[in-house]
Amino acid sequence: MSYIVLARKYRPQSFSEVYAQDHVTKILQSAIASARIAHAYLFTGPRGVGKTSLARIMAKSLNCESGPTTTPCNKCTNCVEITEGISPDVIEIDGASNTGVDDIRELQRELLYAASSAKYKIYIIDEVHMLSKSAFNALLKTLEEPPENVVFIFATTEPHKVLPTIVSRCQRYDFKRIPVEAIVARLRDISEKEGITVDDETLYLIARKADGGMRDALSLLDQTISYCQNDIHIDQVRQIFGMIPNQVYHDFMQLIKNHDTQHLIIELHRIFEEGMDLPEFIANMLDYLRIVLLCKLEIKLKDISPAEMPLFEEISQLFTQNDLLYILSQLIQTKNDIRLSNNPYLLIETMMIKISRMDEIEELSNLIADLKAGGIASPPVAVKKPTVTRSNATPKPPVSSAPKEPEIKNLEFSEEILRDNWAALTNRIKKSSKIAGLAFQDAELVKLSGNALTLQLTKQTDLAMIMTNLERIEAIFKDVFGKAIHINLELEQKEPPPTVPHKRKTIEDIKKENPELSRFIEQTEARLI
Repeated sequence: MSYIVLARKYRPQSFSEVYAQDHVTKILQSAIASARIAHAYLFTGPRGVGKTSLARIMAKSLNCESGPTTTPCNKCTNCVEITEGISPDVIEIDGASNTGVDDIRELQRELLYAASSAKYKIYIIDEVHMLSKSAFNALLKTLEEPPENVVFIFATTEPHKVLPTIVSRCQRYDFKRIPVEAIVARLRDISEKEGITVDDETLYLIARKADGGMRDALSLLDQTISYCQNDIHIDQVRQIFGMIPNQVYHDFMQLIKNHDTQHLIIELHRIFEEGMDLPEFIANMLDYLRIVLLCKLEIKLKDISPAEMPLFEEISQLFTQNDLLYILSQLIQTKNDIRLSNNPYLLIETMMIKISRMDEIEELSNLIADLKAGGIASPPVAVKKPTVTRSNATPKPPVSSAPKEPEIKNLEFSEEILRDNWAALTNRIKKSSKIAGLAFQDAELVKLSGNALTLQLTKQTDLAMIMTNLERIEAIFKDVFGKAIHINLELEQKEPPPTVPHKRKTIEDIKKENPELSRFIEQTEARLI
């Protein structure tokens, strides 16, 4: 007997075997149990989530010799024929191959004949959105008043292309993507039945790559079994799919944090030399950073195995949320630019250099705010005077540089200590962001309560600068005082200037102000209205 692929071999044969579509299966089972069978159903959703499989299960439930029943026996003649796709009373039609009016007319002629050996005559039309508009219109009357014991089940991945008049005559059920955990559970179960040894990291990788489709996941598992036989390792799977280990992206992010541009580009070239597809490289790095960002937000993830989590959590502690968003935006921009570029390697190299030096790049919004605030006077350029070399001159000892500012750490959080170390705190903040440091320098301490302090600023631009860098400033406070400090900001409310009542001018006042206008008024006898 020829080999049967896993997607066909383990196709669901009952409602209980359909994964992650309980919101659909429960309604259909309830409808069958209460004998409320509709004449037309529309199953919509992504590919490989069980639409056609559930249509066949529905057909078996209606035509089983012991039915209609919510648990088809899968042993009687009708169930076996439907499973094998040879039942004369369950007709499966490919919407992409039967798009014209003539195909629908032939279907309508067949409707005149009753089911031969079953209770219902069932038509399953897959990819129904491929039917032409005229074919849809020809089907309208039949859908509205079908012959007795005829059931239509439509399946489509693009419901927006189905005419609203067709949708309105059907019961619509929207299938959802299958969660990663459900796919992993199904893959693990099938692997045990097939005698395959596979680790959880591999199963999670296949499940994520399947993008919510069980059929895609089974096809990928089939592919890995063909290559690895009965013992599957994660390294082999990454080689099959051309995927880079998460450890490589982990090392990339550490090089970025350390501003080690040279080794970052060297590592990038090594990956290029292995023949890695550039868009795939960026897509995988985006997936990696997405998980890092969610870890930063302390969101629990179900699509990552516990063994992989430390690789993401460690990087999430190294970068701020703003830094991660900046790197993501650069990757997305580069991914879009590569499509139109003749030199994609240059774009990726430039992007990597930029994100490795991102601490040196001031945000444009900060620069604009600085200009509005009057700008920062640049220090005068020192002119080096020519030195005179004397043979008998005694060399002078080098002038010692300014003493290094002592590091402040683990201070008590009180108003007195805070005011005494205000200048040192300002210098620390300036190292992170010069503009934010200048704004912080002019801030006024209003209130200190518990682990929170309130600062008041006189300028809206200063408030915006501190707000933009608030996460970094709070991290500096945590390092100095040894605990998390929450900073509240408020803007000084200035009293509006007193309004002076406006005195209405008389025509005599106007004459006194302008002699030429006075002569014109006298000659024309103009009046003030």
